[in-house]
Amino acid sequence: MRGLFVLMKSGFVIFEVVVAAVMLWGCGSKSSPTGTGGGNTLSAGGGMVSIPGGTFQMGSTNSALYASPVQSVTLGAFTMSKTLITQAQYQAVMGTNPSYFDSGSTWPVESVNWYQAALYCNALSKLSGKDTVYSYSGTLNDAVVIDYSKNGYRLPTEAEYEYANRAGTTTDYYWGKNYPPTMTADTLAIDSNAVWYYNSPNSTQLVAGKKPNAWGLYDMSGNVWEWCNDWYGNYSATSQTNPTGATTGSYRVLRGGSWGSYGGGYAGGLCAAYRYGVYPDLEYGGGVGFRVVCGAR
Repeated sequence: MRGLFVLMKSGFVIFEVVVAAVMLWGCGSKSSPTGTGGGNTLSAGGGMVSIPGGTFQMGSTNSALYASPVQSVTLGAFTMSKTLITQAQYQAVMGTNPSYFDSGSTWPVESVNWYQAALYCNALSKLSGKDTVYSYSGTLNDAVVIDYSKNGYRLPTEAEYEYANRAGTTTDYYWGKNYPPTMTADTLAIDSNAVWYYNSPNSTQLVAGKKPNAWGLYDMSGNVWEWCNDWYGNYSATSQTNPTGATTGSYRVLRGGSWGSYGGGYAGGLCAAYRYGVYPDLEYGGGVGFRVVCGAR
């Protein structure tokens, strides 16, 4: 069935499915069409959020989150799309909408693999008059080269994603709660901030339909899993600056959880530190989308 998939790791299962929609082009580029998502107007430059540089503690000591050891990470400033890339955005740039949940322009695009997300970034860079970040010979495959010195659009690194998700917080969830949820109030807090199994058990929802984090980013937890640039690899306890992950691997990193995340009673996958690795060439039947960042390293 195209509408669901199961990811397994060390006996841990994640159950998925997903959706999408809108229009962005910020990062100091030319003007663009406008759209709406959950009441959030995205206009020229308004679809990107400036993320300040800084140092944070990346990872978690909770073994259920697969994110140890904790490491000190310093990042330079970058910009990140305020919402997940929507079906309308993807359609406008790529001329197609691969989404399983074709529910409207302001729903997240999904059923895209890592390579399709990278191609979208290159196409958006060209349309915006920027340098492309991803290069390859022939067809896009595991030999793709990611040039972080370029000023174009790209997927976030895993470190950038967690840093932006946390938005200065140190709790497991960016809304100030910790995992696992233990009281009704904890569950209600998840409901207000994330599209997850208990408030959307059958599909994704429109982007920006829940509260943003402290930096104005929507759906950083829940709705759809999000591709990161990094190969999935083991963490190091050594302090790092602008890390880009393992040099090679079999899986690319997913972050953020989704509406169908099963992790830790459905709530673990939504944690800021939670990480997962999956094959980059598979589309995962409605379960995975992405957002873009811009900023040379």
